[in-house]
Amino acid sequence: MSTSGFHARPYLGWLVAGAVLIASFLGYRHLTGPAASESKRITVLDPRGQPSGVFGRRGAPDSHMMALYDPDTHPTVSRDELVPLRMAPRLDSLDNKTIYLVDTGFAGGKEFLEEMQAWFKRNMPYVKTVLRIKSGTPYSDSPELWAEIKKNADGVVFGVGG
Repeated sequence: MSTSGFHARPYLGWLVAGAVLIASFLGYRHLTGPAASESKRITVLDPRGQPSGVFGRRGAPDSHMMALYDPDTHPTVSRDELVPLRMAPRLDSLDNKTIYLVDTGFAGGKEFLEEMQAWFKRNMPYVKTVLRIKSGTPYSDSPELWAEIKKNADGVVFGVGG
């Protein structure tokens, strides 16, 4: 028990909130100063070679990070660029076909595809399955894997897990 009569517990939340607010202002000033403009910038390209995906991209690679939320800085896409995407045509049969099972890196994807491969082995032994784990992150491009699939596969199952 405290004998002074002052209890700090009710003010602890305000103290923490104030410290976070002060730290964020100091950090913001530090990051937007001359040191930030002199630092190296990295441009990350998506599989289509754009600075980021069509949805939510910033427009210019050197735009401010909050430009994502500004509708005036969003890139515009013409109707001619919008092409409806369709799935590949369905195979008539899986007899003597090679099906690639591709784990994209999400949790649980590899285990699911291993189960699927075991199912094919038990129930459809005439189907050849090839399990591949995509390199990098789930959102990065894998041109070598895409070339291998295009050359060798009759069909592909992408496992995203979850």
